Amino acid sequence: MEKQRVLDFLNANPSFLAEHADALGLRLRDDKVRSFAQAQLAASQLKIDKMAGQLEIMLADSEANRITMQRLLALDVQLLRANTVGQVVQALYQTLQHDFGLHQFKLLLIAEPRNKARIPGEIKIDGGKVRATVAALEKPLLGTKISAEMRALLPAGSGVPESFLQLPVPVGGATGAVLLAADTDVNRFAADLPTEWIERMAEALGAALSRIMGYR
Repeated sequence: MEKQRVLDFLNANPSFLAEHADALGLRLRDDKVRSFAQAQLAASQLKIDKMAGQLEIMLADSEANRITMQRLLALDVQLLRANTVGQVVQALYQTLQHDFGLHQFKLLLIAEPRNKARIPGEIKIDGGKVRATVAALEKPLLGTKISAEMRALLPAGSGVPESFLQLPVPVGGATGAVLLAADTDVNRFAADLPTEWIERMAEALGAALSRIMGYR
């Protein structure tokens, strides 16, 4: 038998020598020699552990997404039930505080009602510069930076805010409001976070405001 065939056979059957050591007159030193089977088993175990870790992360992400979706659906229901702008604001604030654990946030409105809908004074924006800034928002802004004018509109918090959210809300087909939020955790509103969920919330919020304010 050719030497290469023997080597190929042993590679394909790593436990052969250990199983037939006595018949072949071989003396294996377990403290020095590690069989191919053991090495393959260890490598397989590492792969299994890695896959298990990845699966655990995927399941955790999936559960987090499920919980977020449930909370947004609950907010949608409350928004559908709202008949006044004040009720919309109340539903939004309760969700942000109780479901998402936020403590520093404020909804600000620049759109004018096309009917007799009452707008709570605390959410109206009077300053021309701020109104222009809000109207120019086209997508969510996240990160550690915010203009002094916008930051001044946030309610006082118990700590120093390190990250901010500026979420434009469409009313009547254009940006008619903005949701400001801040957090002491610099990663809470990190600039590279996906914005799919908060954009979904903005759309639902905007639909409720448009309906109540006579845009639909």
